[in-house]
Order: sequence, then C-alpha cells, then structure tokens
Amino acid sequence: MKNLQHDWHNPIVSSYQNTIRQKIIGYDLIYDMMTEILHSSPTIDSMLIVGAGGGQELFSLGRAFPFSHFTAVDTSEIMLQLARKRMEKVVPPPHIEWYEEDLRSLVLHHQFAVASCHLVLHFIEELEQKKALLQKMADSLKDRGVLFISSINTDMSAEAFPLQLKYWRSSMLQNNLSEEHWLRFEQSFGTSTYPISLEMLTDLLHDVGFSKVIPYFKSHMVDALVAIKEEVNK
Repeated sequence: MKNLQHDWHNPIVSSYQNTIRQKIIGYDLIYDMMTEILHSSPTIDSMLIVGAGGGQELFSLGRAFPFSHFTAVDTSEIMLQLARKRMEKVVPPPHIEWYEEDLRSLVLHHQFAVASCHLVLHFIEELEQKKALLQKMADSLKDRGVLFISSINTDMSAEAFPLQLKYWRSSMLQNNLSEEHWLRFEQSFGTSTYPISLEMLTDLLHDVGFSKVIPYFKSHMVDALVAIKEEVNK
C-alpha cells in the first residue's frame, strides 16, 4: 500500500515467510481459522485479497475454495511474485486476477462476498488513510459481506506498552530470532509501524459500515477480526 515505510520492493523480503512465523506466535492460525469460519458460509464466488503479496491468504483460501474467483492486490512487485510462485503449488489452480496497485486508487467493477486484509493496516501512518482503506474495502463488499482483518494494535502511550514489548521480545528470542532482529522491530514502532488500539480499530470498522465486529485470534499485540457489512437496503 502507499504510505508504507517498509521497502517491500527490496529482495530481502523473500525471507518474509520464514521470519513472520518466528515473529507472530500462531501466525498460521490467523489463516486456518479464517478458512474454517468460511466453510460454514454459503457458496463463495468472489474474494478480494488486500496485501496479497507473499501469498498466505491465497494459498489457504485457494486450496479450500478452488472454484472461487480471487482478486489479489498489492503494491510490491516482488511480494506478488512470491505469491504467484507459491500458488503454482495449488492444484487445481484457482482463478486469480493480479493487481500491482494501491486498493485505494484501484477501480473495481464488481463487489465481493469476502475480503481479507492481514497485517497491512499498521504500516499506514495517517489515521485518515487507514480509514480510507477500510472504507474502500467496505464499499467493495456486498451487503452482509465479510472482511477478515488482522493488524498490530496497541496504544503506544499507554503504561502497558513497554511490558507488551518485553513479552513479545521474549517470544521472538525463544523462536530463534536474533536480538538484532528484535531491535529493528522494536525501533519500527512510530517510524514504519503505526498501530492503533483495538478499540479505535473497532470504532473505525463501525464507522465505515460494518455492523458487527468479532475477534477470532490474538497473539501479543496482533488481533484478527471478522467484520460483517451491514445491509443498507433493508
């Protein structure tokens, strides 16, 4: 997405799929639980994947729903290449339209039953831009459409924030990430990582048109939510 400070175009991001699991305890559960929740839904014909680079959502959902149509959006060419390569392993291959673009400026010609946006929102600095992305995803969904979203959520001014960092550091070091890696991550808060509180995120989701917001996963400061778009024509 635009306004991100991370250099997702640097070839070093190819290590992302390895380190993300060491950084976020239970990372795969974000996607496995999303897939399990969707299995209870009626037939899903279309899904919008925002921040699709790397391919984790597409890999999980593509295997579970091979006959769905996917629209994959990401601003990083390298990350999209990683996603394409990963999807070569999915048989039968799902139908995917790829867009190397910012969703906020992308013109979409139809609405979707499901959207996902995992581990993206905290890289957008300005609150209004976060809200603009959430609004675009809400507008891109059909009535009663479902958004799965996860992000780092915390109040960096709160007294608990140093303890949250301390506990997360312990987990990352136990998962064999180096102290240097931890320090880079810690220093990213406020410079390239811009979390908001879970309460603020929930309020924003309600503001842009989601009538129900339900948590389904938490690991340290990472929360995953299901947001259901309200019916506007009732």
